[in-house]
Amino acid sequence: MGLFLFEALLTVRSISVRLSMLGQLSQQQSVAMAQRDDMVQGFTLAQLNKLSGATTLREAILSGFPKTQVVLCSGPDSIVSYRADRYGFNNPDALYETSHLHTMLLGDSFIEGFCLPPEEDMVSQLRRNGVPAIGMGIRGNGPLTELATLGRFGPMFRPNHVFMVFFEGNDWENLQNELGRTWLRPALVESADFGTPSTANEMMQRAKSMMDDITNRPVTVADLFTKTEILRNFIALQQTFTRLGLIFPKATPAIPEFGEALRRAKTIANGWSGSFTLVYVPQVDRFLGPLPAAHAYEPLRTRVLNSASEAGVDVIDLTSALEKELQPETFYAPDAHFNSRGAAFAATILARHLRDLGAAPSVTNVNP
Repeated sequence: MGLFLFEALLTVRSISVRLSMLGQLSQQQSVAMAQRDDMVQGFTLAQLNKLSGATTLREAILSGFPKTQVVLCSGPDSIVSYRADRYGFNNPDALYETSHLHTMLLGDSFIEGFCLPPEEDMVSQLRRNGVPAIGMGIRGNGPLTELATLGRFGPMFRPNHVFMVFFEGNDWENLQNELGRTWLRPALVESADFGTPSTANEMMQRAKSMMDDITNRPVTVADLFTKTEILRNFIALQQTFTRLGLIFPKATPAIPEFGEALRRAKTIANGWSGSFTLVYVPQVDRFLGPLPAAHAYEPLRTRVLNSASEAGVDVIDLTSALEKELQPETFYAPDAHFNSRGAAFAATILARHLRDLGAAPSVTNVNP
């Protein structure tokens, strides 16, 4: 009973964070948002393609809505959002006016900059380190969606360096789900037709009209039970055991398609003489508790690193870097994403990696 009472306390404290992640708005925020026809709630690409009825990779939606204001999360006093660029990603649109984009980052909400103020996300901080970089990440993405994104947008920009950011918390499960989508699985085929932004226009318009209706629906406490695992986590004493260092992640089944995705991504980038690197981002849970249970997360990390090695792909493992810090958990926000400090930490490591390769742009403000 004591454990469940403690879990109840932690759950109640986390409700505001969860509602913020779902985009719950105050009445004043809802009114302000309704007055703008260019603002949309956060979304996943899987959601957009389901709404639009996409059936082929060529017509699938692989980016957000261009030139819209996208809600990342909400707080009691403000909405955290970003202005999407001409392709629908969280970048300053002026970047595309430059002669060449040096670095591309693929990923999920860590690259989209979940709940971080403008210019505080990882990609913005990498640009602050002097690297002309674009981020092509949308929440909910997994390795297969990121491969497809590279296949569509990579040849357009031909970046010198491509980073695929793998999040330990859910990317393995995301990949399992992605392999079940008949329109997405062909991304693994050498002759895949990834399409272009224009081939997805019709599906994009369909999804946008449906998202407008979803955006106008209020987020309620009931959504916690339908869109999150809050009840399942309560019964499992998930937060209590995490703080005791006794939480154990799901089993890590072998997914040989992950290695195939890495090889395909490397081949695509090499097609214009670009490099391809995997970035491994650990989840905060491995650093929590009086005796952090990092060993419980090693099976997945080992699978990922071994797959990269077999595919001949370089890896930047942020786990090793964070383990050297005194309190690595302080690099994460309450929503388990990087906070501004964590995003800056990761960006500095990526910039140093490029500099060590002799591949960083000629700038004077790259941090040592």
